[in-house]
Amino acid sequence: MTETEEQQKQCPLPHDTATYEADVSGPPRRLLRGIRTFESFRYRDYSYFFVGAVLSNTGTWMQQVALGWLVYALTRSSSSLGAVQFLAGIPVFVLTIFTGTLADHLDRRKLLIGAQALLMLQAFAFGALNQSSTITMTWIYGLTLAGGIVSAFMFPAWQAMVPDLVPRSSLLNAIALSSAQFNAARLVGPMLAAVVLAAFGARESLGLTAVFYVNAVSFLFVIWALAVIRPRQERAERRAGETSWHRIMAGLTYARQHRRVRMHLVSALMLTIFGMPFATLLPAVAAEVFGLSSTGYSALMGTNGAGALVGALAVASLPPDFRRESVIRYGLLVMAVGALALSLTRTLWIALGVLLVMGAAFLACVSSINTNLQTAVPPAIRGRVMSLFVLSFMGVMPFGALAFGWLGDLITPSRAILTGSVVLIAYALLLVARPGMLEDTSADAA
Repeated sequence: MTETEEQQKQCPLPHDTATYEADVSGPPRRLLRGIRTFESFRYRDYSYFFVGAVLSNTGTWMQQVALGWLVYALTRSSSSLGAVQFLAGIPVFVLTIFTGTLADHLDRRKLLIGAQALLMLQAFAFGALNQSSTITMTWIYGLTLAGGIVSAFMFPAWQAMVPDLVPRSSLLNAIALSSAQFNAARLVGPMLAAVVLAAFGARESLGLTAVFYVNAVSFLFVIWALAVIRPRQERAERRAGETSWHRIMAGLTYARQHRRVRMHLVSALMLTIFGMPFATLLPAVAAEVFGLSSTGYSALMGTNGAGALVGALAVASLPPDFRRESVIRYGLLVMAVGALALSLTRTLWIALGVLLVMGAAFLACVSSINTNLQTAVPPAIRGRVMSLFVLSFMGVMPFGALAFGWLGDLITPSRAILTGSVVLIAYALLLVARPGMLEDTSADAA
């Protein structure tokens, strides 16, 4: 029995999958036909989804920069930066297994509209509190935790929606382009934040307030996009004798039974815990190592986002049958070596170059993991398996941020980044030495 047949046996589909996939978003547009990098824009709903997301994410990255700088200005503490990341992510860790079930059984579009509206209110609250000079770390911690709870409901549905907008043959391209829009926002957002903060000059507090309000307004674009699209979602149906707990645990059971899925999730976990602390500690590195202001920190973030954008477009150009396991193995290795170099350099231009390369490697790796998982599982449990991806990629991020924030205060931020890079290098070398760990096995396919 093939792996596909085994998947269909375990999770039967309510109707013919080939017919379902062929009818996604109506007929493809002629625009950009033959240009592989942008082929998903042939589909109307995906195009609207892309535009709304990139505008909203630009505002979110502006807020990310402003909030990180505000926290460091209030506390001058790496631990506080880590604590904010912890509170943003801990709800994802606790709730995502349960919210993944909602992504399979509820209307994902309506779920996402509600989540975006609540996050818009969070941004307005940050702006109003900062404008009135009443913002404190207690408010920041509380609002960050509330946003994390909303995100726990949003992320699995967001990940699972992309395949509802394009046919399976365009899925790699669609996921890579979605990563490209996220990282285009990651490039443009910090740069726009730097422009806004520079425009206010010495009145930095007013600049931070403006950034929060801009982010709040940006959510209107993605809410509009979600309101006008009509994704072809295939909702999971309750099977005879299936309890609520069985439905919740279906994704975990599937991952446990398929080593390829399991190892992709482990790779995302290692990348998050040991590779991503550089982003949490970057405000401290910018100020303490390079003596930069908030504008300089924004430039560092923007450079990393530019590299990620390049990586996303490169992955979007790959043919659908490209073996992405090599991208994952060597992307992890390049990311780890880049973190090592960043921890050791004291030259700003070298740091900018390293951040550029790290951005490309990170994005290529994450997009490949995402795509392999999306194509490896049946549509009926996609939301639940992707909730495990969210858990591995974002749910554990708060623990890494908290631990490395504390480590940064103990041994300096640069040495904390160095520690994580060494562990990630060891894992990446293991995957390079044993490439079969990410491949299908006879046991999985049997």
